[in-house]
Amino acid sequence: MNTLLPVHPVFGRALGVRRNGSPIWPIRGASTEGDPPNPAPTGTPPPPPTPAEPEPSGPDELGDGGKKALETERAARKAAEKARREAEAKVQAFEDAQKSEAQRTQERIEQLEKTAAKALRYEAAEKSGLPLSLAGRLSGATLDELIADAAELKQLLGAAAPAEPAAPPTPKPDPRQGGGQADAGGSMDSGRAAYQARKNRN
Repeated sequence: MNTLLPVHPVFGRALGVRRNGSPIWPIRGASTEGDPPNPAPTGTPPPPPTPAEPEPSGPDELGDGGKKALETERAARKAAEKARREAEAKVQAFEDAQKSEAQRTQERIEQLEKTAAKALRYEAAEKSGLPLSLAGRLSGATLDELIADAAELKQLLGAAAPAEPAAPPTPKPDPRQGGGQADAGGSMDSGRAAYQARKNRN
């Protein structure tokens, strides 16, 4: 059986093999003699060995110093978490404020550019003699480009504009209207006399 057991270069030949197949090596400095024979059992069995005390794992099993240290560590962690959250909130608020300021500046720039472009179109329309109501139709980046576009638009309008229609003729008077009687005048006396004449006829 000894021939089947492996040999270790330091410990020598294995004492045996465990169930899982790993060898059992001898302990260095141990006696080379075999185990002494078991003594004959006496009337009372030996007391079972007392189990080793487990290390404290819960807060209730810690001593006063351990509990204090644990509470201090927990309080420090809570304070650090709170400080981290506050710092993140401040950074976010600062970034939002910066972004908002940048957006406001960008909007102001865009509005000023639109106003300047509109004023430039009106100036080009005025210089070229184009009606100001058509200034919005002009396109160009500079005043010279806008004036050239206004001149082209003015030429197109002149060529495409139809000839102005002649004034409508005045209608000929119709003698059947108004009874053909001469105006008797506009005074009260003439009106009273006309009334009396009609009344006497009836």
